[in-house]
Amino acid sequence: MSDAPRPATAPAAAHTPAPRPFLATLLMSVAVLELLARFSGSDLLQQIAWGLVLTVVVLAVRQLTLREIYLLGASAVLSVLVIVTQPDPGTILSGAMDQAVFLMAFILLLGLLQATARSSPSVEILGEYLTRQPPGRRYVALSGGTSLLAVLFNLGVVSFLVPLIQQGIRRAGADDGLNPLREQRQLSALLRGFAWCVTWSPTAFAPLIVAELMPGVERTAWIGYGFAFFMLLMLVGALEDKLRFRAYRPSGKRAVMAFPRTAALRFAATTGWFLLLVVFFVEVFDGSIVFGVLAACPVMMAGWLTAQFGLRSPTLWPDLKARMRTLVVEELPGSLNVAITLACSGFIGRAGAGLTPAAEVAAFPGLGAMPDWLLLSAIPLFIALVSLLALSPTMMAVFMGSFFAALPEMPADPTLLAFSISCGWALSMTFSPFATVVLVIARASGLPATRLTWGWNLHFTLIAAILLVPLFALLTMGA
Repeated sequence: MSDAPRPATAPAAAHTPAPRPFLATLLMSVAVLELLARFSGSDLLQQIAWGLVLTVVVLAVRQLTLREIYLLGASAVLSVLVIVTQPDPGTILSGAMDQAVFLMAFILLLGLLQATARSSPSVEILGEYLTRQPPGRRYVALSGGTSLLAVLFNLGVVSFLVPLIQQGIRRAGADDGLNPLREQRQLSALLRGFAWCVTWSPTAFAPLIVAELMPGVERTAWIGYGFAFFMLLMLVGALEDKLRFRAYRPSGKRAVMAFPRTAALRFAATTGWFLLLVVFFVEVFDGSIVFGVLAACPVMMAGWLTAQFGLRSPTLWPDLKARMRTLVVEELPGSLNVAITLACSGFIGRAGAGLTPAAEVAAFPGLGAMPDWLLLSAIPLFIALVSLLALSPTMMAVFMGSFFAALPEMPADPTLLAFSISCGWALSMTFSPFATVVLVIARASGLPATRLTWGWNLHFTLIAAILLVPLFALLTMGA
């Protein structure tokens, strides 16, 4: 089977800025400068990147939605407060700008990798396979499959799988009265799988952000805790799904797709190469995991495109140049609004933490005297509840990571604190109608965000929150 790329589907004009080579060049420059600044440690390159981010915002002002305008306004207000109230505003604001540039560069580079993955027929075949499983295997297939695809796709896996789910349901019988139940079960499995993969995925935003901010975090142990709990929750979620819909009886026969071994092997090999590239950049350049992921994205993109066109293709170089130009000039500006949103979230979270007197706040509720398991179990609940105020999980992860990093002494093990923050991120994604992934699913499916969260997944969210208590009690046993 050939893995030649499929023609790219043009994004909807209502959500994608018009292709602008100059804007695309600026965005690419932000990503490249962030990489070079991290590699060289140059403050000058970092400051040039700050200027480019501000230039991008000014040039894109007519394309901003109410969300970006609100976040930019909040960023400006916080900047004024820092300047007026803090004795060393330059340190706080420079840290906030560093965080903003990092998040913008990360989403831009990952967006290019996702666009490359969309052109792979192997990925399309795997997505179709996940959505065409019988009811007994469908939950685990969708929840687990979504989490694995998210390692390379991240949020893009949601936009990719939701239409496949709805098309598969309509194809099986447009007038079937059980279709709404099928939609509920499949979209819930997808949302839960994506939400909780953030606790272990090497490319998830939360771990990369928090590991960047908090010293002493052991990323390998964190991935282990997250993956073990993810597997437990997947089994618990499958049981909850089975019990909730126990009166449901499938009608008619459904066509089950055979396991696409070749496509699965290709995707596994691609993911493996990506992770090996991350390790390579970390070891060779003595960098962090963050630097490894950033550096691996463009190399992986070029290699994957080359493999899709075929090394022996007589037109490899012209095809590669044309596709790369399309990705950078046309697809990259499509990530503009999301990139600005994440940049603002990072800035607000870091600046907000700088305005918060960490030691005084920590002393007020007695964080140091609180049992570790209780503190670690309470952090996810706090993040999930605050997410109802329309504060993004990204913003809260930056704030919490910066807050704990500013304390004179960590109130618990840094790795467990970081893991707990990522659990709060995961809880908010099945609980808050304002979570980005929920809004993406709502937009793609036409369903209300409140139905996707409170209507369909409130029970699961409560179960997950309760299970975190014995989990952290076990992890802190003997501490």
